[in-house]
Amino acid sequence: MNSHIYAVLHDVESMIVKTWRKRLSFRIACVLIAVVIVLAILGPHIAPYPRQGMGIDIDRSRALKPPSLEHILGTDSLGRDVLSRILFALNRAIISCIVVIAVSLILGIFIGSYAAIGSKIFEILISYFTELLLALPSVLLASLLSILMGGGYWSILIALIMTWFPWYSRIAYLQARSLRDLDFVKLPIYYGLSRWYVIQKHIAPNIVAPMLIEALSDTGSVVLEISTITFLFGIGVKSIEEPDLGMMIAYSLRDITVAPWTFLAPSATLALIAISFTLFSEMIYEEYHPVLKKRWWLWF
Repeated sequence: MNSHIYAVLHDVESMIVKTWRKRLSFRIACVLIAVVIVLAILGPHIAPYPRQGMGIDIDRSRALKPPSLEHILGTDSLGRDVLSRILFALNRAIISCIVVIAVSLILGIFIGSYAAIGSKIFEILISYFTELLLALPSVLLASLLSILMGGGYWSILIALIMTWFPWYSRIAYLQARSLRDLDFVKLPIYYGLSRWYVIQKHIAPNIVAPMLIEALSDTGSVVLEISTITFLFGIGVKSIEEPDLGMMIAYSLRDITVAPWTFLAPSATLALIAISFTLFSEMIYEEYHPVLKKRWWLWF
């Protein structure tokens, strides 16, 4: 099992290294992603006003102060340091995103692979169920599911997993279906080995590498979806004191004319996450998919 994991990680590493050497935009995207991850990890420790970042301290006498040396990104309507709030919110957003993508990826690989080599009835049911979930608007479906589960922080994560794993399940199913007629998959099943064993030993190692790249490229989308849900419905946030990018943007709209920094700072943070991970995925796809290499702007 360790050799399989090593081989998968080596494949992903080689894909990234080759693209790094060839594409300047990919190097820029990797630097931006590194900055985002470092800030997310160190955010609570380097925030200039950690208690304000957590929403504990409120000083209305300093409300809506413009950016200065004391408050680099200004303060919000409750007198809290915007930079500290963003650093805490970024930490929460990245951790939530990692949980959603990791669980969705694992579920998708095993469910999609089993649908490809399992019984015909199970394959049909999973295919129709997956297509049904993918046809529905993911933001609204995740919002509805999280409301039905109580509207807490963990309910929104579970709801997002339920709306994201069908995408990975579909990808895994299509890739596993192309492998199921090969001898190294058919023979173990013929000799009585369990399908879960075949998935673990023969199918998953051959499809994990491209799916990991897909998961990395989806990071920005998941962060945006979490922020969209909290922005529109306030789901997953018990109070306005909690640091969350979506809620920060929502509550800054009423002050956007007098204190635009309260809106621009969290919005720019979301834009940085989305742009960096989108650039990352686009460069990977363009480098390793021949059809994408034929895009007109790459001909010159």
